[in-house]
Amino acid sequence: MVVSGKDKRSIRMKKLVVVAMAAAALAAAAMPTEEEFAKASKDVQAALNTQIASWQRGEIADGDLAALMLMNADKFKDEARHYACLQAAFAAAVRAGDAVLAAKAYERICAETDGFTPKLGEAMIGKTLAKVDAKKAKHFRRRLDEERANVKSCASAADKLGRIMIPTVSIKPQSKLDEVVGLMRKLSMDNDTEQTGKGVNFLLKQDGIAYPAVPKIACNDIKLRDLLRLVVDSVGYDYKVEGEVVMIFKKDSDASIRAKLDTIMIPAASIKPQSKLDEVVGMLRRYSVENDRVQGGRGVNFVLAQGDGAFPAVPKIVANNLKLRDLLRLVVDSVGYDYKIAGGVVEIFRKK
Repeated sequence: MVVSGKDKRSIRMKKLVVVAMAAAALAAAAMPTEEEFAKASKDVQAALNTQIASWQRGEIADGDLAALMLMNADKFKDEARHYACLQAAFAAAVRAGDAVLAAKAYERICAETDGFTPKLGEAMIGKTLAKVDAKKAKHFRRRLDEERANVKSCASAADKLGRIMIPTVSIKPQSKLDEVVGLMRKLSMDNDTEQTGKGVNFLLKQDGIAYPAVPKIACNDIKLRDLLRLVVDSVGYDYKVEGEVVMIFKKDSDASIRAKLDTIMIPAASIKPQSKLDEVVGMLRRYSVENDRVQGGRGVNFVLAQGDGAFPAVPKIVANNLKLRDLLRLVVDSVGYDYKIAGGVVEIFRKK
C-alpha cells in the first residue's frame, strides 16, 4: 500500500511533614503515614508487575514496557526502586531499538541519581548493548549519543527541579493554585544557588476554569520537584517540562492523547513491506516523539496487545505530511487490527 499526500535517586528529606495532602481522588486532608507511603509504593509496584508479566508473555512490546517504566519511576519514594525503574526503562528501550526513549531514561538516571558518574554510565551502556547484535549496537550507540544531546539541550528546567532544595515552605489551607505556583516560582529563585540563578519559570494553564484550592502543606528540606509533585497531585493536575518552562495543567489524559493524534504531523513516514506490526508500532511511537510540538515532545504511548500467534506483517506504506491519527489508521486497517484510547495510552488490538 503506497499513500502519498500532505528519570540511585536521593530524596534528601531530613524532615518532611505533610499536614494535609489531598489526592485527586480524595478531597480530604490527611497526614500520610510511613505505612501509607509504603502502600502507595506497593500499589505502583503491583501495577508494574502486571505490565511486566504481560511483557514476559509477549503481550506488550519492549518499547511499551520502556514507556511505562519511564512514566511510573517518579511514583517511587525510595531511591533504589526509582533507579531500578529507570534502569529497566533504559534496557527495554535498547531492546526495542528506541534511541529516543533510551536517551530520556539515561539522562534521567544521570540527573536523578547521586554518585552516578560518566564511568558508571558507560559501564551500564556497554553492558546493555552487549546483549544486542554487534552491528545494531554500534548504530544504536551513535543514535543514542545524538538523542542524549537533544535531551540535554532541553534539560535546564528539569535539572533545576531536581537540584534546587527548599529549606522550608508553608502553604496555607485553601490557597488557590495560581498563588501556590507563584510561591514556588519565588522559592525557586530564592534558593537557586547557581551564580546566575534565575529559578524556574512555571506556566499554569487555566483552560477556562477556576483555579482549585490547594490543601495545607508544610515541608522542610525538600527538592523543588518533590514539592511540585505534592502540589499538582493534591488538585488533580500534572506537569511537563518544555525546555526552560514547566507547564502545569489539569489532568485529562485521554483528551490529551486524542489531541495529539490530531495535531502531530508526520512529515515523512516510510514503512518497509513485511515489517512486523510490533516494529511498526515502535516507529509510530518514535514518530510521535520526534514530531510532538505541543507537550514537551513526549509523544504518544502505544500499547500493542499480542493476542494469539505472531504479530502480522504490515504492507509497504509511504506517506508525507500525514496526521498521526491517519497514519495509525492506515497501519491498523492494513492488518485487521483496531485501536482505542484508554487510561492515557493508545491500545492496539486484533479485531474480533
